[in-house]
Amino acid sequence: MTNLTKVSLVKCTNYSKEDIRNAINKTFSYFGGIETVVKKGSKVLLKPNFLKESETEDCVITHPVVVETVAEMVIEAGATPVIGDSPGFGSVRKIARRVGLDKVAEKLGIDLIELDKPRKASINCGGKEFSLTVSGKALDVDAIINLPKLKAHVQVLFTAGVKNLYGCVSGKQKAWRHFKAKNDLEWYADMLIANYQLVKPSFTIVDSVMAMEKTGPSGGLPKNVSLVVGGIDVIAVDRVVAELLSVRPEEVPILRAAKRLGIGEQNLSEIEIVGEDLPFVKVHDFILPNLSPIGFDFIRVIKSLIRHFWLKTVGKAEPQI
Repeated sequence: MTNLTKVSLVKCTNYSKEDIRNAINKTFSYFGGIETVVKKGSKVLLKPNFLKESETEDCVITHPVVVETVAEMVIEAGATPVIGDSPGFGSVRKIARRVGLDKVAEKLGIDLIELDKPRKASINCGGKEFSLTVSGKALDVDAIINLPKLKAHVQVLFTAGVKNLYGCVSGKQKAWRHFKAKNDLEWYADMLIANYQLVKPSFTIVDSVMAMEKTGPSGGLPKNVSLVVGGIDVIAVDRVVAELLSVRPEEVPILRAAKRLGIGEQNLSEIEIVGEDLPFVKVHDFILPNLSPIGFDFIRVIKSLIRHFWLKTVGKAEPQI
């Protein structure tokens, strides 16, 4: 058994700096420490979920204490972190400012960046050829630490490791891919797997201390899950998350795509789960959404584009319901 198929489950009941530090340190320890993930002198992209401006208690974005803690540990390992995303709505800096992460970045001397500068790249994934456009800034770093927020998602059931990497697609090209999908969920899920393979994070830490249920990726209900989930193989991570939420893998579009393309490990007997015993931390009452069509029509793409630029420049995100 190699570390590649290992997934860690670490108990963490709150976002105090001490408890998050202990949980993330324990997560990395199961894989030989953060030094096995990042090398001295390297540039490391921390990729949180920064969907849009929101309060931490809304559970829309990766909690800032999680991002801050990983940034500090990367610095301690002798590497240079940058915090970056391509938000669905608004700007990285405005989202960071809303939750105080801009001051943390200033204190630590690290950059907050937009994952712009789109670059075309081709990849063969499971025997299929994909031509994708992703941020050149995501491709040019030495390592990516993927920091998703566990949330229900009305188009792919839940969002965790794989879906968070869609934020490496610059700006409204994400909406354009929804338009291109034409409600073909299989094509869209295959594309998400290829996108994951293209940017290929070195490590994933899922912020599931407080998750979001019922709907998503915004507007849902906070759900206490009290775990930090970690691993190298993002498919294995998402498979364990599905099990954690008591969801069969065949119900998850992203996991179906990974199996179809032969990417990653989903056989639980081949995944070494360390830390908490999975049967004892499973969530049996997590409210999952009814799936909505994946496609955007042209009018929705235009409306999304207008809203994004308004929030990025002068607007402020509406409060969550």
